[in-house]
Amino acid sequence: MVNSDLIIEESSKIVGTDNVVLLTDIAAAPYRRILGENSAVIEGLVAAVRPDSTGQIQDLVRLASTRSINVLTIPNAAGNGAALLGNDKSGLVLDLSRMTKIIEFNPDSGYALVEPGVSFDMLREHINKKGASHWVDSDKNGSNSISGSITERAFGYTPYGDHLLMQCGMEVVTANGEVVRTGMGALPNSDTWQLFKYNYGPYLDGLFSRSDLAVLTKVGVWLMPTPPAYHPFMVALPDVVALETAIEVLRPMKISMVVPNTVVISERRADSDLVRSSNHEDVGGGERSEWNLYGALYGIPDNVKITWQMLENALAQIPNGTISTIADPPTDPAWPLRTRLMRGEPVYSKTAEILDRKLWFTASSPMEGEAATAMRDIVQKSLLRSDVDFIYEYALTWRTMFMRVSIDYTTETLANSTEVALSAIADLTAAGYAISHDSRELTAAVSTAHTGSNLRKLYRSISEALDPNRTLCGGWSA
Repeated sequence: MVNSDLIIEESSKIVGTDNVVLLTDIAAAPYRRILGENSAVIEGLVAAVRPDSTGQIQDLVRLASTRSINVLTIPNAAGNGAALLGNDKSGLVLDLSRMTKIIEFNPDSGYALVEPGVSFDMLREHINKKGASHWVDSDKNGSNSISGSITERAFGYTPYGDHLLMQCGMEVVTANGEVVRTGMGALPNSDTWQLFKYNYGPYLDGLFSRSDLAVLTKVGVWLMPTPPAYHPFMVALPDVVALETAIEVLRPMKISMVVPNTVVISERRADSDLVRSSNHEDVGGGERSEWNLYGALYGIPDNVKITWQMLENALAQIPNGTISTIADPPTDPAWPLRTRLMRGEPVYSKTAEILDRKLWFTASSPMEGEAATAMRDIVQKSLLRSDVDFIYEYALTWRTMFMRVSIDYTTETLANSTEVALSAIADLTAAGYAISHDSRELTAAVSTAHTGSNLRKLYRSISEALDPNRTLCGGWSA
């Protein structure tokens, strides 16, 4: 039996009484929102604690191990990158919002080293104050934790949009309270920790993404030098034929990096949702397309001009597609927001306390037009009959096309929305479209089907070796 009073007393000695929040207090509402109000796990949590250093994290992890309780990590108040839920032990929420140091910003080599509480907004502001010229590839939400976005393997919208790929070097605290630096940071006096991703021996950074094997305390991120020319474009797609043709036209352009950023094809309702999230008054008007395609070119002005002529000729193959650029912008209210995202600027800043509640998952497929409509048909068949409000959009990355589906829910409708989401996921899986990302409410149900028995056995072996007492929540070791 866990002595909650003793845990709170000992935690307070480490972080101070003011930085311990009982989960029964009204001040704990944001944590309940992040972790899921209907989660049985949260009922066993004792308190949220707010350390301000790696040393305090070490002490808290060791305390949890000694007292046989969990540590469940949340990088900051936006809630992205929160640890997976998967254990029924009592425990502590480790809120890293006070850890907001930008330890280093190197404009010459184009990188930053940050603590987990640092948001995209914070790093952009810091760079601007320094008078430097670098873009921070961002999530839509500028309040999101940079480290949380990296560990969630999220994608942004510039050529640096693959956030895990642009990560270089980590510092983590393992379940036994030890500090480990990955990459070249493992070597004493190394000056290439944020320059070269790989250490001598096995590469480990990926173990700490979408997992609960350690607490991330520092992370390096590469920054994009501001390009001399930036040329965003949009293509309004009125029907399925235009959608499929657009993807086929863009595929060789994406693979060859002619179009280097994450190309988004957004359902019109998804664009309207983006506009509302950004507190924009106008959500109507503009082109009445079914989908809008957004991409951009970057680089030396003369090169961008030549590349755009080639790309524009290719896009002209799209039946009834309407091409717009900054020279002749569309009237759609989402256009200015999308152009900001593609130059690394978030379009809103919200904490978990005020975010809309959404279940979401992302299915992956080849970058093929038929695959886009096949996934759409499967999702619509599953969701339209269930009276849930959902939106979707496609993202064309290196060689993969992702379809992200978001489903609104309230506390009262969470169970039904979850059931509907899992039904759609099952149908996509049966058709061969694997799930690559999901919201934490869905992870426990999805993980078994999407890892396979042998891979899951390997996960379990690694987790048991690194965290035999399941101190760090144990989401993958169940």
